[in-house]
Amino acid sequence: MRRYKFKRGYKPTPERLEEMIVKHFGSFERDGNTYVVRYKAIEELRLWFDGKMLCAESKTNPKVDNETAFETLKTYNKFLEDLTGYTAKERQKMMKKEAEAEG
Repeated sequence: MRRYKFKRGYKPTPERLEEMIVKHFGSFERDGNTYVVRYKAIEELRLWFDGKMLCAESKTNPKVDNETAFETLKTYNKFLEDLTGYTAKERQKMMKKEAEAEG
């Protein structure tokens, strides 16, 4: 499971999450407070809020071709950037910092 922070000015609300899911992935299903997305190489992406954090769990299909995998990753990163305000590079930097703090 991954946890994502939101940049100041980016609100962690169900309405924004739904809007961004539809914009980037087209559709979603609800399972209680969890949003379930299926898109290209993503067999299942489960998204929910834990306080002011976005939590994400995903299962991907390892048998897709490289082009589909790359396009899926690009779409997912753009979705997270639009939702949280942080670029993939910024998120990677934060994760490294957290890993160093833990270890």
